[in-house]
Amino acid sequence: MSGGSILPELKVYAKGAKAFFADDELAWVQAELKDKSVDEAAGTVAMTFTRLTPKPNKDGSVDDEAPEQYRFEATFNELVKKTKVLPPLCNPPILEGIDDLTNLSHLNEPAVLHNLQVRYSMHNIYTYSGIVLVALNPFARVPLYSQDTLEAYAGRMRGELEPHLFAISEDAFQGMVRDKRNQTIIVSGESGAGKTMSAKYIMRYFASAHEDGSALRAKGTNDGSAISRVEEQILATNPVLESFGNAKTTRNDNSSRFGKFLEIRFNERHAIEAAFIRTYLLERSRLVYQPASERNYHVFYQLLAAVPQDQRERLGLEGCTWQSFAYTSQGGNGEITGVDDAVEFRTTSEALRVIGFSDEQQAQINALLASLLHVGNIEVQGASERVGASIAEDDAACARVVALLGIDGVLFRKWLTKKQIVTRSEKIVSNMTRAQSLVVRDSVAKFIYAHLFDFIVRTINGSLTGGDISGSPASFIGVLDIYGFEHFEHNSFEQFCINYANEKLQQNFNRHVFKLEQEEYQREQLANWTFVDFQDNQPCIDLIEGKLGVLALLDEESRLQQGSDRTFAEKLYKQFAAPGRVDPKTPAAFFRKPRFGADAFTIRHYAHDVSYEADGFIEKNKDTVPDEIQNVLRASTDSLLAAVLAPAAEPDTQANGAQQQPSVGRISVRAARKPTLGAVFKHSLVSLMETIEATESHYIRCIKPNEAKQAWQWDAQMVLAQLRACGVLETIRISCAGYPSRLPIPDFIHRYRVLLPASSDSLSPMTPASSVADYRQLAERILHAAFSEQDRFQVGLTKVFFRAGMLALIEKQRVERLNSAATSIQRLVRGFQERTRFLRMRRAALRLQTLLRSVQAKRQLRRLRDTRAALLVQALVRGHLARQEHQAMRQSVVRIQALARGALARQMFAGLRRNHAATVIQTRIRAFMALRKHRRTVFLVRWMQKRVRANINKRRLLAQLEEQRSAAHLKDVTYKLEGKLLELTRQLDESQNHVMQITEKLRLAQDEVRQVHKAQENTIARATRELTQRVGQLERAKQQADQRCVELTEQMASTKAELDQAHKDASGEREEHQKARAELNQKLAELEAELEASRAQLADAKAQHQQQILVMQQQHTQQQQMQNSNELTSSIKRNDAAAANRWRAAAGFSATGYDVNDSVGSPPMSRANAAHQLQVPQTAPVASSVAARHLAAGMAQQQQQQQHQQQPSAVQALQHRRPHSIDQPSGSDALRGIESPVSSKRSTIGGDEGRTLAKMLSSLGGFGSTGPAQHASVGSTAIAEEPEAEQDEPLVILHNEDEVRDMLEHEDALVAEVLNELIGDLQVPLPNLDAEYSPPDLLFPAHLIGLCVIKMFQYNLARRIDRLLMSTIARVQKKTAAFESDYTSAFWLSNVFELLSIIKTSMTEHQSSTYEYADSERAMNDGMQYLESLLSDIYFGWIKDLQKRFVKLIIPGVVESEALPGFTASDSGFFNRLMGAGPRESTVKIENVLSFFNHIWRTMEFYYVDQAIMRQIMSELLCNIGVTAFNNIIMRRNFCSWKRGMQIQYNLTRIEEWCKTHAVSDATRNLDRLLQLVKLLQLQKSSEQDIDIMFEVCDLLNPAQIKKLLSIYAVSDYENPIIGPVMNEVTKRAAPSEKVDKILLDTNDLNDQVLYLTARKVPAIETYIPPEFRMPRIRALVDSQTDMAYDDEEDEAGEDGMVDEYDEYGQEPVPPYPMDPQGF
Repeated sequence: MSGGSILPELKVYAKGAKAFFADDELAWVQAELKDKSVDEAAGTVAMTFTRLTPKPNKDGSVDDEAPEQYRFEATFNELVKKTKVLPPLCNPPILEGIDDLTNLSHLNEPAVLHNLQVRYSMHNIYTYSGIVLVALNPFARVPLYSQDTLEAYAGRMRGELEPHLFAISEDAFQGMVRDKRNQTIIVSGESGAGKTMSAKYIMRYFASAHEDGSALRAKGTNDGSAISRVEEQILATNPVLESFGNAKTTRNDNSSRFGKFLEIRFNERHAIEAAFIRTYLLERSRLVYQPASERNYHVFYQLLAAVPQDQRERLGLEGCTWQSFAYTSQGGNGEITGVDDAVEFRTTSEALRVIGFSDEQQAQINALLASLLHVGNIEVQGASERVGASIAEDDAACARVVALLGIDGVLFRKWLTKKQIVTRSEKIVSNMTRAQSLVVRDSVAKFIYAHLFDFIVRTINGSLTGGDISGSPASFIGVLDIYGFEHFEHNSFEQFCINYANEKLQQNFNRHVFKLEQEEYQREQLANWTFVDFQDNQPCIDLIEGKLGVLALLDEESRLQQGSDRTFAEKLYKQFAAPGRVDPKTPAAFFRKPRFGADAFTIRHYAHDVSYEADGFIEKNKDTVPDEIQNVLRASTDSLLAAVLAPAAEPDTQANGAQQQPSVGRISVRAARKPTLGAVFKHSLVSLMETIEATESHYIRCIKPNEAKQAWQWDAQMVLAQLRACGVLETIRISCAGYPSRLPIPDFIHRYRVLLPASSDSLSPMTPASSVADYRQLAERILHAAFSEQDRFQVGLTKVFFRAGMLALIEKQRVERLNSAATSIQRLVRGFQERTRFLRMRRAALRLQTLLRSVQAKRQLRRLRDTRAALLVQALVRGHLARQEHQAMRQSVVRIQALARGALARQMFAGLRRNHAATVIQTRIRAFMALRKHRRTVFLVRWMQKRVRANINKRRLLAQLEEQRSAAHLKDVTYKLEGKLLELTRQLDESQNHVMQITEKLRLAQDEVRQVHKAQENTIARATRELTQRVGQLERAKQQADQRCVELTEQMASTKAELDQAHKDASGEREEHQKARAELNQKLAELEAELEASRAQLADAKAQHQQQILVMQQQHTQQQQMQNSNELTSSIKRNDAAAANRWRAAAGFSATGYDVNDSVGSPPMSRANAAHQLQVPQTAPVASSVAARHLAAGMAQQQQQQQHQQQPSAVQALQHRRPHSIDQPSGSDALRGIESPVSSKRSTIGGDEGRTLAKMLSSLGGFGSTGPAQHASVGSTAIAEEPEAEQDEPLVILHNEDEVRDMLEHEDALVAEVLNELIGDLQVPLPNLDAEYSPPDLLFPAHLIGLCVIKMFQYNLARRIDRLLMSTIARVQKKTAAFESDYTSAFWLSNVFELLSIIKTSMTEHQSSTYEYADSERAMNDGMQYLESLLSDIYFGWIKDLQKRFVKLIIPGVVESEALPGFTASDSGFFNRLMGAGPRESTVKIENVLSFFNHIWRTMEFYYVDQAIMRQIMSELLCNIGVTAFNNIIMRRNFCSWKRGMQIQYNLTRIEEWCKTHAVSDATRNLDRLLQLVKLLQLQKSSEQDIDIMFEVCDLLNPAQIKKLLSIYAVSDYENPIIGPVMNEVTKRAAPSEKVDKILLDTNDLNDQVLYLTARKVPAIETYIPPEFRMPRIRALVDSQTDMAYDDEEDEAGEDGMVDEYDEYGQEPVPPYPMDPQGF
């Protein structure tokens, strides 16, 4: 590389550029370039930077001194040879806090550290780094692991939502399903970084995220809970293994002291069927030794805190605490802040119970743990090596251990203090020193605990696998929770093994990253690239596990009797620390001998150089217990200890001290050697690596941000060291060696197309590309325009690749180009503004001049006018003064004249007043005298009138007595008329024998009726004449009395004395006259009432006879029409085309239900004619009714005989039409009701004219002879209505209430009709533009079932009510269980609600006062409860089905749909780049969402669903939009932008407009939080004042949600990153409630909801039955109830009239039907 190649790189370092510089405390700090000097001739460069943030003091304060300066100087040659490196540049603000480190423009160590720090300050603990998920421990509870969050990541691709370990888990699951390959998730990190919690949440995700009912059952079981049992056991392993394998350390309160590989096994349907756990290297030494401030394993402290009281004395723990035992008190701290060991013990016990440990086994485990505590308290005596070690026989701790373990105490004490050496000839027993005895004692404790841990793991595996440990799963996902790289001040054998495992894992990680990088280049077919070289740590691994490596030398030294740690170290020095130059690629290059320390050695690991102290290596590697002690333990009588020490079935599956027999290479007389701990660990690690390499790996690197475990505190140096150790920086280094930055070609063109020159002659910058080749060609042109060197970029098949830093360079060029364009635009705009301003000022000046001149002219004119006005005013004032003086003189003269004339007038007035007063007095005196005389005269006249009237009343009483005798004569006339009617009846009976002469008989009957009418009219006329004569007599008598009164008045003067005496006599007779007059008036009223009743009876009889005549004439006309008509087909089926045509034709009928131009039947009569014919008076209602019935019976018999021989009449054609009601107000409608007496009526039971017509119908078929033919007169036409194939259906006719009750109580066929016809076989009518349906057309099942239930309730049939309702509910539930169609769901939802309303209305109106209805009321109440449950099932089931389909439209239709022009959002996030797709428009639009709303709304309207239910369903859908869209936006960075907020706001406005037009505006409150979230996206976020506005406007959002949204907000090019004071203020406000605030909205769980609806009041039951339905029993019930209802209300028919109200559906006014004994 020449010096000239450095110049392009130096161009990036422009003034104002920011770079990183190393710092001792903060690792890296940012500085801004203030000055740059480049000397190309000398080949030097010098730059001066100023630190952006001042350096803090030790106390945290900041000085106000001048900022620190950084000076960089170098030559071009140094830069080319890389002896000096340019300061790493900072990334642009738009990339601050990006969620994937590999997408940084400047990918370097400080940029990675700074990006993690920015995200951590915004409380984003997860960040991607390519395939690695970096997890920062927050040391605080964060709302990121709720069930809602877990469900949000289920089924989503990695990168679609914010980084999360759930995304890694889902990626592994989808990889297993999609690629049919096993997966492994490797969770690593140092102690306290959060590995254990991460692994716990991963296991919880797999156990909860993909639960479904399609999973296979566990082997040998058939219950559906088997799979959930395995998942529960997997989750239960966490508290168990944490208790037995975790401990408190200085770095972590819950540090895992072992490695764990959980293999979650799935079946062919990808459901969890089993699990298997492998453990690695349990830290046994912790059992017997803990450093300061650390604890032993948690289980011991839990045991001491919460062991049951009944076990304490037996275990020797009475009154003991953690300070009572040596094994728990060495660290000096036995408690953990915020942890209750008693609660944890109960949790562990419950988990053991779930796994499969019984209470007895748990008690044995507690005894075993207690014995280990007592082992540590065994006192070993021995002052010197000569005396030897000894244990007192009365040692309480030893006795307790012997009792708890069930071993021989003598042998146990013996072999704790003595050792046995076996030679070829003898066995030598010798004493051990106290130190050796203590080692043996501790080894026994470690031996038992390690085997107990292995036993628990084996038991867990047996429970998780169902006992089949060796079975191979269909697929599995492994979760590796293993210790991270450790580097302490004193490092021993445990740290050596841990770092050895991390070396192996790092090698696998490097190779995996390298492999992915190379595969990416090959897949994109890049040219001119070389394989990326990376630093392989294989020499370091060979140093540890090689043939003569550390482990081999350690094993060799461990097998020697005289082997020691010092000799081991010397062998290492001799092997690897030889003097001379060492090849850097050999294992010796990774080994160093420290300057100080005789038994220490240093290994250069990939992360850090670690010095190990060889002291204790040999003893820990051997990790053996004398055979004699093992024999004593195995001879124990305790069953658990024997099971714990028993050899495992698969020794290679456990790594903790498992015994492995070496392969037999040759026959040896010596006993088989026991494998060392190092060998066992090496073998298990090799097996683990083979498993990992055979699977697809996913990596989670846990980082501990500070040593003090403080929440949200950042220690940059510590984090940087961990990033180096965990391999994240190594991943970045490998990426930087190739092409670290890459963009999809469409994204690249969309963003950088502005760099093309304007004079391009092929594709212009704004011309869209038409093919992939055009896209690539356009991308290459853009790159060539931006870079002159070809090696800085590569164009692949779908992506553009950049060298490190080149993406930032091209971004800089884009910004410069946009700035240049903006400058040009500003120049033109400012010029235009200045020109416009000049022209405006010029126009203003001209206008001002014009105004000024106008003002001057106006002023001159005003002066001239003022002068002229002044002259005119003077003249007027002078004239006014002269007139005023003249007027004053004139008024004085007039006033004097007035005073004189007034005095004269007053004198004259006084005289006139005196004369008038005298006249008035005379007038009043004379008037008083005349009035007194007149009053006397009037009194006398009135007295005479009273006497005359008394005489008149006497004569009137006599006249009334004569009228009573005339009424008796009227009765005789009535009896004669009845005799004539009976004679007419006899003649009608004789006419039945003369069928062929029926026409002549009819004429004779008509003549007879006319004669009867004439006779009746003559009788009425005679009675009227007599009454008229009587009235004339009374009038003449009144005239005579008046004349007599006049005569008496004339004689009043002469008879004054006689009148006075008569007045005295009449005073006694007056009271007698009044009584007589009252009696006379009462008798007159009674006579008038009887007369009116007679007239009404005559009118009723006349009307009935006239109606019967009309019926007979109509039947005669129908017979003639049948003979002349052609053959008519009346086959009516539910599913044929004819029925569909009739339903469509019904849309053209009139409001009465019939065609206006009806050609069938008699011509329509006018209302006046009908009223006239129905109001002719008649005098014998009873006899005439009987006669009419006999006549109708004869006519019906004749008609029945003719119908057996002829085709169906035209009446049947009329039956095909759907009448809306028989209660029609007009005469023509009433006549049509007569013409189709047996048609399928939809009549609301009641009405005035309806009663009259029903009485006439019942008279035709209700009486006559007792044979079946006579009783079938009404039903014959109904039979003829059905096709011939269906005429076998028996006809059902109900004549009285007893028959109705009998059918309701015993007829099971009635229930069968309801279940089959109304529910089972019913075809739901579909919405059709050609047909209109009224509510009765769609709600008839509910009304007919309700009628049956209410009638059963009237007859107190409780059991029948139960059966009918329960059967109906079961059949409807079965019909709607599948929710196959929205039409079916809406139809039955409406009918069930209608039925519930009918029953509730009936029960509300019914008020039973007797106990006999208690069972029926109970049945009705139970039925209503079950109906409410059915209604809820249909409602919630339909809602779930709608939501399942609707949720697929929400995100693309509401969030991604870009219907607002000019605000296209470029979602160039990680997910789009991963998919290789550019900015694409959603195929689902907001119109699709509105179309879905319209479909549901119109469906509910068509089936007349209750308005409350309709509003609630729309509210649920809107709530689904609010929750789903809210949760997706707040979890996806690419949705959190200003432009996207504008689009979503527009789409939500469309939805709100739809809701307003459909009167469901109240339901939009479910979108309030979403609207505020979208509003938050559009608000400014640049200052602290904006924070106040955000919290004020978005009051429904909690602080945690606002903080989350701002932390993932994607800033646009013109926005500044939301960091610094703004984010700190938001974090401060969210801190108080962050523990309780939820980020995601709770999903609308329908399983926990209750449907609250108020049943409407049903005014009347609609008894309409579609004509294509058979149902003879229900038809008979409807007809019988219609007749009975009319019979019961016959007396009220003429008085009540029609109910002057319309029903709920706007139909004709009808009276209510009495639905219970007290009436509805």
